[in-house]
Amino acid sequence: MLLKFQGFARCFIGSERAAASAVKISAGPSLPVPPAPASVPLPDNDDLLREILLRLPPLPSSLPRASLVCKHWRRLVSDPGFLRRFRDHHRTPPLLGYFFSGSGGPVFTPTLAPPNCIPPERFSLPEQPAGERLFVLGCRHGLALLINRRRLHATVWDPITNRKFTVAYPPEFTADNGAHCFRGAVLSSAGGDGYDDGHLRPFKVILISTHINDGHTSVFMCVYESLTGKWGNTISTIIPSYLFNLPNVLVGNAALCGFFLWPDGILELDLDRHTLGTIQTPTSSLPVDSSLFRVVRTQDRGLGLAILSRLSIQLWGRKADSDGGAAGWVLQKTVEVDKLLSLPPSMMANVPARILGYDEDNNAVHLATSTGAYAVQLESMQFTELFSVYSISGHPYTSFYTAV
Repeated sequence: MLLKFQGFARCFIGSERAAASAVKISAGPSLPVPPAPASVPLPDNDDLLREILLRLPPLPSSLPRASLVCKHWRRLVSDPGFLRRFRDHHRTPPLLGYFFSGSGGPVFTPTLAPPNCIPPERFSLPEQPAGERLFVLGCRHGLALLINRRRLHATVWDPITNRKFTVAYPPEFTADNGAHCFRGAVLSSAGGDGYDDGHLRPFKVILISTHINDGHTSVFMCVYESLTGKWGNTISTIIPSYLFNLPNVLVGNAALCGFFLWPDGILELDLDRHTLGTIQTPTSSLPVDSSLFRVVRTQDRGLGLAILSRLSIQLWGRKADSDGGAAGWVLQKTVEVDKLLSLPPSMMANVPARILGYDEDNNAVHLATSTGAYAVQLESMQFTELFSVYSISGHPYTSFYTAV
């Protein structure tokens, strides 16, 4: 196979030389003779092959299939340096599936069709002792955050490598046996790759505890950093008691927005400033239901909202005014869901669409309809069908699955 690549390159260079010679012969003696082209060195066989393999689609079946060609190809595509370049080249990881909390712990549901469908048992953990259960709080940057509410500890898990790290709750979150702590988030710290050294990449864990008193909810939040091995100081704020859980989204590189939704606001955690605050949502009537409302990212990675009605999605963006004053909301786009997905309006009216989740890596909202589930990319408005996902409510999981 490599000889074929080399032969192709030689034929290509040789054809250029032949063309130059033809020009020289037909030009006649009165014309100047063009200089012969400089010799072009052929790339090393392995270098050429690596460049070709790097451009395979970042899907789970791509590298395993390439590894079956021969032992030499297998050695190339399994090299840690090549795998790192493969991830860097593609940059955006594909959606592999959803994690949700089952009766026995985390359950994985794939969203890719065969041959890229990853078996659920590939992403599974050993059964927990009797009376214990791991709950999934969220996924980001190829990591999943789990909590054990009996042992009062949080676990960061990389399903691709099966590496795990467990840390006890901060002392303030252990009151009432941790009953008030059941929300959180995880993210990879800047500069962490973490695939080749046998350890997890650097990460941060955010845990949230809530207490309801006298018509309002006190929210307490604490951040753990793996680089320091310590929990930071607990910060807090007060929000209304009439609220719903809402998945959080990383906006920019240091702000997590979401967590809770109430009639006119959401929560914001600024990781750089270590502050916890609220953001007022648009003044128009909003559904207080996470199946109709999601925090999303705008095209410039700013804060956005996706609000779903029976037949359309409103996409809002938060912009600062020209004078540098307080930021406000701007309706950027309205998408007719039935027209986009080519669904009869009567079908949408009988079984309204709802939001399953949001993939922040690919900036795609996942919609469940009467005909199936779809990922709608919010910039291009292109959509793809999600395999075997219809009505689950969980946490989208994206990563590069490069097992060979």
